[in-house]
Amino acid sequence: MEENFWIKVKMLFQALFSPIIDLYIFYRVSGWKLRIRDYVFSVIFIGICVLLGDLTQIDDFLVDVIQAISVFLFSYFVRKEKKVKLIIGLISFFELLDLLITISVEILLLIFDINFSSIIFIFLLIDFLVVCIIQKYYLKIRKLLNDRNSSIFIGLILYIYLSSSIVYLLALQNNRMTTLFEVSLSLLILQIIFSIFAYSTAVNIQKKLLTEQEQKEQKLQLELANADRKAKEAENRELVLKQQKLKSEMRQLQEYSSYLDKNEDDLRRFKHDYQNILNGLKVSAQEGDTTKVVKILDLYTNTQFDQKALRKYKGVNHIHEKNLKSIAIAKLSKLYSLDLNYSFDCEQNISQIPKSVNILDLVRIIGIAFDNAAEESMALIKETGSTNNARVDAMYYQENGDFEFEIRNRVREATIATDKMSQKNFTTKKHHMGLGLANVKEITHKYEDVMIVNYYVDDGWFTFDLTILPDDENEIED
Repeated sequence: MEENFWIKVKMLFQALFSPIIDLYIFYRVSGWKLRIRDYVFSVIFIGICVLLGDLTQIDDFLVDVIQAISVFLFSYFVRKEKKVKLIIGLISFFELLDLLITISVEILLLIFDINFSSIIFIFLLIDFLVVCIIQKYYLKIRKLLNDRNSSIFIGLILYIYLSSSIVYLLALQNNRMTTLFEVSLSLLILQIIFSIFAYSTAVNIQKKLLTEQEQKEQKLQLELANADRKAKEAENRELVLKQQKLKSEMRQLQEYSSYLDKNEDDLRRFKHDYQNILNGLKVSAQEGDTTKVVKILDLYTNTQFDQKALRKYKGVNHIHEKNLKSIAIAKLSKLYSLDLNYSFDCEQNISQIPKSVNILDLVRIIGIAFDNAAEESMALIKETGSTNNARVDAMYYQENGDFEFEIRNRVREATIATDKMSQKNFTTKKHHMGLGLANVKEITHKYEDVMIVNYYVDDGWFTFDLTILPDDENEIED
């Protein structure tokens, strides 16, 4: 009679305290903030567990299933927690602990001769130890249920729980309790060891894979960073070059503007002084001494004006297309700074060129032609030792909508084959690889129908002539 009483006490104790410990583990590990609905659910949950375990005598495994379903439905539909994997992991974890507590008590009963009156104390002691362990390690457990390896961890918990439940149920059906002890304890230990080993192996493999992936990502990020740095450096170099070019053009335009202002002042002063000189020479002229008059006027003109400076930008004022004007000013300034004899003519006003040609391509051609002329002129001066032997003559010309550019310069050899000049890597410099007129030929190849280019050497002069046909003529030909 007394033994039946303690059995009922034991079952009641399990039915009451087991769900309390389960809920404590569930809420503590989850870290969810408890509200009134959680407390209401807890009371109902404990009441259902007591009712099922004590009154209806339902199998423990079926009770665990009902508990798991109840907690899942409450968490997902009432609390609106959508982390299904975390909920399943929490349920599996506290159900596994509940099963291990039950098996531990059964094993203790087999090993030691414990009467039923002491079972409650044993349960309390084990539950207390479980609470202490959870209280200390709940953050680590929560991390395991949420990190990148959480699926593996939860899968192993389910595996241990299901396999241990099967072993436990089979052992209970055997009347010989020694078999329960041997089978349950051995298999349980083996399952736990295997699960820990499998989890550690899987985590290490995943870490290795992630490490390799991270290294690849870091390498890729480094390559992207280097590529971005190189792109920025190239962009900065290009920006610096553009700024330098812009500063050079601005400096040349300022010089041209100053040149015009200075010449205007000189001409105004010259006009004023000339009138005074003419008035002073009237007597000599009236007396018929014209030789003296001419001599004085010529002397004054030569002393007041720098003939070369007056011709520095001659004709540039007729160029109204900014790109053509800019390249002309830049290259004439270069010829002037090199102290070369040169001339430039542009008698007609040029506002635009035929639209069939890109103005930047035309500017490149003109720039190459001027640079070649300057380079050859400097080489000729070095060879002959006289600046008088070198000369560059250039002009812009426009009539009836066309455009013509011509430049000629003295050369060192009168027998240079012009067909070689357009070949890639041709140069007149010794031990120097250049492009000659190959770049010009490459550009003009795009405009074969609208651009005519001729260059030749004749009597010690190299002549480069470029003509762009007018737009209306191109349309007629098309």
